Formats: sequence, structure tokens, C-alpha cells
Amino acid sequence: MNSPLAPSTSAYELLSAGNGPCRCRRTVSWPAIFAGLVAALALQVLFMMFGAGLGFALYSPLTDENPVVDLGKGAVIIQGISAVMSLWFGGWVAGRFTPIGVRASGWLHGFSVWCAATVAGVLFVSVGAGWALGDLSKLVGGGLSLAGRPAAAVAGGATDLAKDALKQSGDTMTSFTDEALGRRAPDAARDDTMRAKREVGMAVARLFNPLQEANQSVNRTAAVKALVQYTGRNEAEAELMIKEWTVTYDQLKADLLAAKQAAATKAREVADQASKALAVFSLCAFVGFLLGAIAASYGGSHGAKCADRCEVSTHPASA
Repeated sequence: MNSPLAPSTSAYELLSAGNGPCRCRRTVSWPAIFAGLVAALALQVLFMMFGAGLGFALYSPLTDENPVVDLGKGAVIIQGISAVMSLWFGGWVAGRFTPIGVRASGWLHGFSVWCAATVAGVLFVSVGAGWALGDLSKLVGGGLSLAGRPAAAVAGGATDLAKDALKQSGDTMTSFTDEALGRRAPDAARDDTMRAKREVGMAVARLFNPLQEANQSVNRTAAVKALVQYTGRNEAEAELMIKEWTVTYDQLKADLLAAKQAAATKAREVADQASKALAVFSLCAFVGFLLGAIAASYGGSHGAKCADRCEVSTHPASA
């Protein structure tokens, strides 16, 4: 018959008492995981506030050459270190609070804390409940919100370039028409002047319309005819005027093409930089998440060992 167990019997001995082998429980302690999750989140908020204060204390926009980039890099480093430390402590809390018989899987409880923290973070962001943490991240990150502005600026610049090109083309066409009608007498009938301006303007617009290149010879003949009919010039003068206009318009097209190519090159450079930055960010995020999982697992294992040592020191085995 087995002798009764002494009051000082350790927890492991309590589980392995009897004639059979040790039957250790393999259950999940959700209260321990929840406690570790709360501890990790609370410590992360604390570190974020510390990082915000430290970042703004070191932020010198008047002396730094690129203060936004410097502040953003510092924020990423602080966020990464604080996340690893917070997850380690959260895993340790989960491992420390695991009940007897589950402590062999303390590292799994720590890993579960990392899983819960990751899922909670994604849910907070997706449902918009993480606005408070988002604002803290903006305080720490500062200039990280400016990361997408270069590409937007290039897109806006391309739109402005298109508007400027359209305006320059229209102004050029208007100047051609005004030049052609410069010989008309000031006292000419208003209706005749309006008709001449309309017909000459339409002829000039067709002549220099990129979509009318197939009919260029026909449009050129029509433009010469309009100049002769409505401006009082002879055919030779009209031909010379159209030749000068063609040189001017070709120069304008060359300038606009050069500006368009420069904008396209700049857009490709910015897109390439954004792609590389996104790749670096993704790899850094992967490494950060991996380190967080390792830290939480190690913290859970260490916490479980601390609980065992505490149990042994509180109830030492009888000799």
C-alpha cells in the first residue's frame, strides 16, 4: 500500500504519484494567454509613448539634412525593439501563469500570445478600432506618413503637365489667329471680324491637330485659302506665315515631348524606389514578426521554468 503524500510534495510528484507513469495534462490555459496578451499590449503602449517622447526630443528639423527620413528610421527601430521586448514579457507572463501539468508547453503558450497579439492587431486595424494606437504610431513615426507622397506628387505633376501642355497649345493657336487677323481694319464690320476669326481659327486648329496628320496637305491648303480670303494676304504671304507657324508649333511639340519624357522617367524612378522600399519593408516586417514569435515563445518557456522553480522552492520534496 502506498504511503500518504507528504505536505511538502512537489507539484510534479503530485501528478506522477501512483503506480502508473506520469499522466501530464496537455490543455491550453486561455486565462494565462489572455494575461500575457494584456501585458504585452500594455507594455507596447508604454514603449510607444516613450519612443514618441524620445523621438521628438531628438527631432531637429532645422539642423538635420533629412529629418523626416531620420525620424522614420528611428521610429521603425524603436517599434521593432519595443515589440520584441513586449512580446517576450507577454510570453513570460503566460508561461508563469500556466497551471501545473501544462508548463512543459510554456513556450506554446508564449507563442499563442504572439498569435493572439498579431490577430488582435489586424482586427483593430481592419475594423478601425485601432485609431488610438494608430495615432500613437503616427507620433512615433512622424514622417512615415509622408512615404507615399513622392509618388502622389509625381502623379499630380503629370496631371499638371498635361494641363500646361493643353493650355500652351491653345494659347499658341490663339496667337496664330490673332497674328493672322492683325491686318484687318479697326473699323471693319463686327460680324465680318467674328466670321474671319472663326474661320481662320478653325483652319489653324485643323492644320495643327495631331489627329489630322493624315489630311495635313488638305488642311494646309484650306488654311492658306482662309488666310487669303479673310486676312487680305496673298497666297505667298499665307504660305510663309504657315511655314513660320509650323516651325513654332514643332518647337512647342518638341518641348512638350521632352517634358513628358522627363516626367515619365521621374515617375519610373519614384515607382522603382517605392517598389524597393516596399520590398525592404516587407522583409523587415517578416523578420520583425519572426523575432516577435521567437521572443514570445522563449518568454513563455522561461516563465514556465520560473513557475516550476517557484513551486519547488515553496514546496520542496521530502527526503
